[in-house]
Formats: sequence, structure tokens, C-alpha cells
Amino acid sequence: MQDFIREENLKLYRRALVESTDEEQRKVLLVLLRLLVLEQAAMAPRSQQAQMESHLSL
Repeated sequence: MQDFIREENLKLYRRALVESTDEEQRKVLLVLLRLLVLEQAAMAPRSQQAQMESHLSL
């Protein structure tokens, strides 16, 4: 569920970044995007590990 929310937030922030003309808003959006990308990268190994464990338990 959190992966879905993260992906939707990424879409929203990217769209807002493209549409925004306010420089301060663009800076905030870039920070938010960077945080989500870092969070996604940190979660990837855990997700892969969980998938492997679920396949092994079958």
C-alpha cells in the first residue's frame, strides 16, 4: 500500500513541477521528489528480500 501511495505522490509532484512557474514552489517540489526517490531506493532491497522469502516459504 505504501508503494502505491509513494508512486502516486511521485506522479503528482512531477506533474506539479512541470506545471509550476513559481520558483519557490518548484524548489519545494524538487526536495519532495528527492526524498521520495531516496525512500524508494531504501525500500527496494527490503521489498526484494520480502518477495524472495515469500517464494521460499511456498
